[in-house]
This record gives sequence, C-alpha cells and structure tokens, in this order.
Amino acid sequence: MKTSNTSLSLYLHIPFCRHRCSYCDFNTYTSLADLQEAYAAALIAEIGQAAGEARRPVHTVFFGGGTPSLLSPQAIARILQAARERFVLSPTAEITIEANPGTVDEAYLTAVRAAGVNRLSFGVQSAIPAELQLLEREHDFPAVVEAVQMARAAGLENFNLDLIYGLPGQTLASWEQSIRAALALDPAHLSLYCLTIEPGTPMQRWLENGRISPPDPDLAADQYDLACRLLAEAGLEHYEISNWAKPGLACAHNLTYWRNGEYLGLGAGAHGHATGVRYEVVKQPRVYVRRISTAVSPPTYPLTTAVARHHTLTRREAMSDTLITQLRLLQEGLDTATFAAKFGQTLEEAYGDTLLQLKEWGLLEERNGRLLLTRKGWFLSNQVFYRFM
Repeated sequence: MKTSNTSLSLYLHIPFCRHRCSYCDFNTYTSLADLQEAYAAALIAEIGQAAGEARRPVHTVFFGGGTPSLLSPQAIARILQAARERFVLSPTAEITIEANPGTVDEAYLTAVRAAGVNRLSFGVQSAIPAELQLLEREHDFPAVVEAVQMARAAGLENFNLDLIYGLPGQTLASWEQSIRAALALDPAHLSLYCLTIEPGTPMQRWLENGRISPPDPDLAADQYDLACRLLAEAGLEHYEISNWAKPGLACAHNLTYWRNGEYLGLGAGAHGHATGVRYEVVKQPRVYVRRISTAVSPPTYPLTTAVARHHTLTRREAMSDTLITQLRLLQEGLDTATFAAKFGQTLEEAYGDTLLQLKEWGLLEERNGRLLLTRKGWFLSNQVFYRFM
C-alpha cells in the first residue's frame, strides 16, 4: 500500500441534534436517534472508501455537527480506530469533538479522551439568559461552567468556547458580560461569530412577522471592536478574523481550511477539498447510509459513493480560493512569493487594479512579503473577498 506525503485533515459530520436552535441552518436532524448506530457504521465504511489504496497522513480530525457528543463514546472510538487503520494518523494529531453543554458528563468526556479526543469545542453562544432563550439553546450558563469543570477533570484542558454577537436585543454591555464570563473560564480558544439570519430558520420568520428587530450592523462592529480589545488584554492572539487563542493553541484543523489545504469531508452534507476537487456529500442521513451500504466500487479519490456533487477547480478559482482563505489569517496572511510560484503569476499580474484599489482604500497592505488585511479591512473583509471572487 502506497503512502502519500500530503497531510490531510478529516472532517466528520454528525447530523444529530436533540433540538434545532432558532438560528441554525446546518445539516442537522432531531428525529433520527434510531439511525445513530447505522450512521456510525456508514461513516466507518466511508472512511475506508475515501482512503482507497494509499495510506495518507492525517494531522487533524474534527467531529462537527449537529451535536457529535450525542454519539456514544464507543461509536467515537470505533470511528477513530477506522481512521487510524486506513490513514496514518499523526501521534500528535489534534482530535476535536463539538459538544453542547448539558449533553456531556465527566464519564463521557473521560471515555472520549481515552478514545483519542484531545480537544473540545463547546457551543456556548451567550452568558445572558434572555439571549440563550432567543437562540433557543437548551442550556444555561451554569451548565457551561459545569461542562468546563468536567472537561478539566477528564484531562481535556484544550477547549474552545463559541459566542455569537449581533443578536437582536443584544447590547454592548450584555456582549461584554458574555465575553468576560467566557474569559473567566480561562479557555484555550474563543470563536466569536456575528449572527447571520439564514433563510428558512425560525429567526427569519420572526424577523418577517416583526417579532424581532433586524440586527444593527453598526452595533455589531462596535461589539467586534470591543471583543478585539478585551481579548488582547487577556493575552489571546487574534489569529483569524473570528478566532482567538492562547499562544500555540490556534485550531490546527481550521488552519487547514484557512491555508487552503486539503481535507476530506465525510458524513451527510460534509464538504471536502483535495487534489483540486471540491465536493459535497449527500445531505439526507438515511440516503447517505443507503448509498454507502449499497456501494459496489467507489469512485476515484477523493470521492466516495455518497458524494452528491463535485467540481474540479479552474486555475482562476484556485487562485481566488487561496486569496480569500489565507487573507482570513490576520497575522499570517498570504505569502506573495509562494502564490507566484504556485500559479506562475504574481498577485499584481493576476489582480492588479483590484489590488491597487483595495490598498488605496486602506483595506489591504503588504508587509515582509505577505499580503494582509488592515485593521480597517477586518471590519470589511467580506467586501474585500467579494472583489477577488
């Protein structure tokens, strides 16, 4: 069996939830608890399909969802064992599982740690009861405190907390309260996301019928600015637009995305990117299980029999993807010489007028051979990315 040199990340989508939150448009399902064992078996089979004949190195594994912590520790262990058997899983691989406070206890966390999980990501979203109620989260903040204590007792010190700003009715003061409450738990990592009201969600219906007011983009910008200041004071490094970490504890899995690296997305609705191909797995979990279980011969790497759509990137699309992903890394940015070597064209040759205009507007700058967003550009990053699409 051949061994490849390109180190991959594995994203494993677990689509089960106990309850669907008001803002959520992820590929999640609340009525499929009976499918969990069959789904885990299908995911193990898809790992085998995706691996093919070559043993490829893997440096991160990420269980996302949904609520991956609804899977039993035994299922998590079996899935990780399959990954070890079919890939070359680094001994120092970062293995993350997303969890909702209230869905885990110390015994569960101890068991998944024994299976190999060494990083957690807790969906906290807010410390304010009224905001958690608006988001239709099932936990309260004391449950977050308890979950963090249990994680530490289980030996899982490396954890992320997610928070959301830009909520209807949220103030600068309530946002500061959530940040300070999160910081008091001394997390290794914080992810702060601006609310987007997505089509088809309860929150969009509430907006249409006047139950909630539209988010205020100026207030959201002030909240982001406040977060930048408070987290810098706390010693966290702002390494990506929405992410902060203690020194040396940036999320290695997400760095694969932001460096436009290769990753296999496995499980219902997962997306992947490898060998110049982007693809999407079929969304419906029962259809996913059926397509994996009735497989005859899997297609060519990186595709599996569960893939619904795939697209080979053009050179121009690959250039655009490289720019848009790497500019999200605020300290690292894009190495201009590496870009030119990879694509046979300098940034100036490829994007001359656009580049000049964005620099003149004070949204981009070049420093030490790297293209970076300016601080002003952090707030208007979507405008920058749009111009490179």
